[in-house]
Amino acid sequence: MKHYIGLEFLSILTTASARSGSNLNAVLASLALGIHAQEGRPEPLPLPLLASLLEQLETRASRGRFIFALAEAFNFDAMPAVSAFLVSAHSLRQLNALLEWVPVLVHPELRFDIEDHGSAISLHPRVDSEDPRLIDHPLLVELMMAIVAHLSAQIAPNMVGARRVTFKHAPTSAPALYETYFRCPVGFHSDANTMFGDNQLLDGILPGSLPHAHKSAEETIRQHLLGDGLAPPLTMQIDYLFRQHLSLFSAGLAGLARAMNMHPRALQRQLSFAGSSYSMLLRRIRHEHAVNMLRNPNLDIDTIALKLGFTERRSFTLAFRQWQGCTPREYRSAAKRVLTT
Repeated sequence: MKHYIGLEFLSILTTASARSGSNLNAVLASLALGIHAQEGRPEPLPLPLLASLLEQLETRASRGRFIFALAEAFNFDAMPAVSAFLVSAHSLRQLNALLEWVPVLVHPELRFDIEDHGSAISLHPRVDSEDPRLIDHPLLVELMMAIVAHLSAQIAPNMVGARRVTFKHAPTSAPALYETYFRCPVGFHSDANTMFGDNQLLDGILPGSLPHAHKSAEETIRQHLLGDGLAPPLTMQIDYLFRQHLSLFSAGLAGLARAMNMHPRALQRQLSFAGSSYSMLLRRIRHEHAVNMLRNPNLDIDTIALKLGFTERRSFTLAFRQWQGCTPREYRSAAKRVLTT
């Protein structure tokens, strides 16, 4: 099956390739990627193909990092409501919603987790994939971090950005390049991919603050980009059900379909159309719940495993290690250290 990239993404890739000296034509030819010139958005590229595209363009770059050039070229110009939502925000905190919409607006297997630690806040880019090679793929993670840094600097040029950035992988280029781009200390071989910031900065008034325009843009996004104007998107409905009924973690696809008054095959078809699957959603939602539960010292790990539908603690530990690169106990200890620093 031939895969295609849209004109908007092609424009961003072309700009980034020109800035970094990468050969876009050669890479598109090597991956047999076509150009989608019809109306509407093409299907998202399969994540392994997107990763290969980034790898080849990064390798061929002759002037700096392609990934950073791509982040600088990234925009939502093809989605006017999203652009308006960004530039009219009253504060950076209002833009947290945009991070929650990444799976719908950008790619169904890319998302962000946000943790509030009181005076500090941390942002974790996450790749939802069944392929272990992609879960913490360095270029995917770096691109997500770099885009957040770029958009923040665009919207709030006079505010201090990230306080610190950490990556689980080794540097893919000179460490100094990272600190120049992110304008803060950058660490590697860390327990988690994280961007740390000061919570109070999120409430500073932005220069483009237009509350009425911001509200109107958000309504347009929710009605025409995230859903059908009548009900929230399918994945959001499922997120809500799992939050309200933890028993669904043990109910399987059939149990979830019953809770939604749907036939299992119909639910599978709709999830496929949305670029997702039951196993992908279950993994993501389990991961999100696990991270939140582990921050509650009153819940022991065996209880958390049972609540999330695992038959034994060992299965939960193996799954969590795939998600985070560490055991639940190690994650809980690391989260506790962050709160006390």
